Amino acid sequence: MTALSRQYVKLCDLADFEDPRIRDKQREIIPGFPPHEELRRKFWEYGMLGAYLDEVGALEENATALAVAAGHEEPLFWLANRIGSVVATDIYGDGDFSGREATETMLTNPSSFAPYPYREDRLQVQHMNAVNLEFPDDSFDIVFSLSSIEHFGSLANIRRAAAEMSRVLKPGGHLVIVTECLIGSKLIDSPKVQFAIKSLTLGRRAKGATWSKRVIDAFSASELQRDIVAPVGLPLDQPLNTDLSPETFDNVIHWHGAGELSPASGDPYPHLVLQAAGSPWTSAFLAFSKPAESAATGSDGT
Repeated sequence: MTALSRQYVKLCDLADFEDPRIRDKQREIIPGFPPHEELRRKFWEYGMLGAYLDEVGALEENATALAVAAGHEEPLFWLANRIGSVVATDIYGDGDFSGREATETMLTNPSSFAPYPYREDRLQVQHMNAVNLEFPDDSFDIVFSLSSIEHFGSLANIRRAAAEMSRVLKPGGHLVIVTECLIGSKLIDSPKVQFAIKSLTLGRRAKGATWSKRVIDAFSASELQRDIVAPVGLPLDQPLNTDLSPETFDNVIHWHGAGELSPASGDPYPHLVLQAAGSPWTSAFLAFSKPAESAATGSDGT
């Protein structure tokens, strides 16, 4: 793959919002917010996705895209205005997110979630589980999943979903998976430690922890490699950069559970880094490219 002009495979950093390519794409995808309120990691995910797909030349009129565990996120409608077709999949109407990001209404009336007019004939919405994508191998030019894979339950499900996304990606195509990554490492981040705390407190603390799963649905950098990158079976476009500017931590959002958040500054923005009992976490952008058939098999087809 041709060298990229900036680092994409990285953690969410306040400094990224200074890149006009990221900010412009963010504003195309989800317009109309005051500049200060744009400083949130979800919008960073959108801007990074748009800038990356633009740079790698994926935004072509005949391109096809699959969004996995897509909910009703804004990039669906943005992409429908730029490529040939977009298929949004999720377990709409089922699961923990059915009343929020994955409401069943998306199956019958996606336009009700659109932030602007879009080419409605270019977007299809299907009820589908990410661990069993019902498409043939090599079906899509673009596959992406934004801050969803960490919620797929067991590690087996997460690994299976990562492999499935790679399977349905065409040779020459591009895969983006965004998820949560812990910044640093503390003993209390260990699922085993959290499970011990849960057991010793009879479930009053560390509720939801298991022997292999921590309370927070976030990965360490090494777990990203083991549970997502390895099952994808493709090399990352760039090594994962976990460096962050000091300013990124100026407004750590403290998470108390059940949606209760306390920003360190008292201002909800920037909304980039969260923290509970252990290490803080933020979004990690993982980008992969599947080698074209000519490159993978040789020009003579062998």
